[in-house]
Amino acid sequence: ENFWWICSNRCRIDSIKSKPAALIWRPPPHGCLKFNVCGIANEDRAGCGGVLRDNEGVARALFLGSVTANDTDLAEIGAVMLALDVFLAMKWKLNDSLFIELGSLVVFYWCANKSMRPWSLQATFTDIERDIEKV
Repeated sequence: ENFWWICSNRCRIDSIKSKPAALIWRPPPHGCLKFNVCGIANEDRAGCGGVLRDNEGVARALFLGSVTANDTDLAEIGAVMLALDVFLAMKWKLNDSLFIELGSLVVFYWCANKSMRPWSLQATFTDIERDIEKV
């Protein structure tokens, strides 16, 4: 299983590996929270959404909205940014970890490996890393 650790014991981003079988939601460890996020783009429209759940599966926050993106990977990055914005706006303090799980392996690899990030998105990832430091 792949994980992106930015802040040890505070925030990590997981990638869902697509499988033809039904996907089953896996809860985060006890005391942790998990944001499942998704971004989608189709021609001239793009949007994203996410749900924050505790280890019992109880939804603690939801978001849905439009993002400026011309492809699904950029929409997925927008979803990660919005998830962090929502979490920070809640002023929730964690003793353990915040997980952000996404469906795009491309975006996951961009998060996990700075050298794989497109140059045009360097400022975006700087903003994401800055927000993660606030978690």
